[in-house]
Amino acid sequence: MSKKRVFTVMKQEFKMTAKNKGFIIITIIGPFLILAVSVLPSLFAVSSDVPEGTTVAVVGADRQFSDRLSAELEDSNIRLVERNTGTDLEEQVVNEKIHGYLELPEQPLEGEYRYYSKTGTDLLVSERMSHALSAVIVQSRLEQAGIQREAISGILEEPAFTTKKIGSGKAGDDSESGDYFSVFAVVMTFVMLLYMTILLYGQMIGRSIVSEKTTKTVEILLSSVRPIDLMFGKIFGKGLAGLLQYAIWIGIALLITLLAQPVSGFSLPDALSPANLFFLVLFFVLAFFLYASAYSAVGSGAVDEQHLGHLGWPLIIFLVIPLITISAHIMNPGQAFTVFLSHFPMTSPIVMLIRIMIDTPPVWEIITSIGILVGTIIGFILLAAKIFRVGILMTGKRFRLREILRWVR
Repeated sequence: MSKKRVFTVMKQEFKMTAKNKGFIIITIIGPFLILAVSVLPSLFAVSSDVPEGTTVAVVGADRQFSDRLSAELEDSNIRLVERNTGTDLEEQVVNEKIHGYLELPEQPLEGEYRYYSKTGTDLLVSERMSHALSAVIVQSRLEQAGIQREAISGILEEPAFTTKKIGSGKAGDDSESGDYFSVFAVVMTFVMLLYMTILLYGQMIGRSIVSEKTTKTVEILLSSVRPIDLMFGKIFGKGLAGLLQYAIWIGIALLITLLAQPVSGFSLPDALSPANLFFLVLFFVLAFFLYASAYSAVGSGAVDEQHLGHLGWPLIIFLVIPLITISAHIMNPGQAFTVFLSHFPMTSPIVMLIRIMIDTPPVWEIITSIGILVGTIIGFILLAAKIFRVGILMTGKRFRLREILRWVR
């Protein structure tokens, strides 16, 4: 391998990537898109409430029970109206004159309560009414047991409860930086950053190789550089562009924090620590080399972008697995499934990062995971080099993944 030729190809790939308008646009709006995808849905789910003016009809309740239920629902935007059993409530719900209706049993303190709505999926309304019904029924039962009404509110008052991560702040600190939502938001943002950038740059390398094969540009390139030099030049060039992008994002985040903190008193969540930022960059670099070498091999065996997609679907599956199981990893980072994925090289960059941010595992586990990942990268690069050398000039036929692997021999 010629270092000079690799550097020449790397410099050219870096310029082509960094000067591209798409790269500039993604660098500017990328973090905002990732926040929108990862954090905003959870934020809306937490802050959403029942729409104002929600009307629910109650069937079978006496005046006293209905009044007490209305009082419990006073702060939930749900207005109760009494209806007779003979009223055609289903038609009113379908025509959206009322949001739904609640059917009470003959004995209000016993039996089953049924709520009917048009969609059957309005969980917020159902939860609010279920909570209010529970409160009213418990109060009524306590009154029947001889406890005075004035004492019931004190008995049923819920205690203040806050979840804190150990080490998230000093004793007596009321900061919410260690709560679940802030940790979840930072973890989701980091995971989406890794997922999107690894997939983006991996596919970028694959498409670049396919484009050069279909336009016959690769034949001209190979007249002055060897296949191995071309492959490493592409990988290092795209990787350098990715590191530049991460440096810009982290720099802008730190700059905004430094400027905004004195004015607004805003402080970064504990999960957004320098150590976690270091591991974010480290696992990006490792995951990039892993998937970049894999996409180099796949791209050299593909005849067009559609074929590249067919050959690369196993790589995408390995990236998607940590995403669809992220809740399990966040809520129980020490379970066997999470520990396995944090050491399996194709998923370890994302899952080990999650474990480090939630509940840092022993140092030997981190070192073992990184060691396995580095060993796999070396193996992938050696395999990719052999496949690349053969496949880069193979055109006109759609090779299967099994046939591509035979080129290693």
